[in-house]
Amino acid sequence: MFNLDEKHLEAAKKIALENRKKKRCDECYDRGWIGVSEQNLLVLCTRCVDMDAAMEDWKKYVGEHEELKEHFAELFEEAPEEAVEGEEHPAQQEYEHKKSHPVGKMAYVPGPKRTGRAKKI
Repeated sequence: MFNLDEKHLEAAKKIALENRKKKRCDECYDRGWIGVSEQNLLVLCTRCVDMDAAMEDWKKYVGEHEELKEHFAELFEEAPEEAVEGEEHPAQQEYEHKKSHPVGKMAYVPGPKRTGRAKKI
């Protein structure tokens, strides 16, 4: 099992601190990170850290260190581009003509409407 070295953990803490958006945070106590995982990886605070900027900085840091590249190789793989928006799945086109039913529509109950504490007869 891979465990991150302490020197890399300190660098990750520094990156988290640099990419904070908010001044005060009760979730992470103004550190930028919540805790450390089983593999000694930093768990960033989602409320006050700019995740995209932090990931970009972490990619740069991993790129500079060869021993980390093999463990974080999935960061450098480009995500496959999504399918063209004009193409739709055939099953989706089938149901376009049907109405969408309103959510929470009350079922009809015959008889007079009882409001409040009206007694049944």
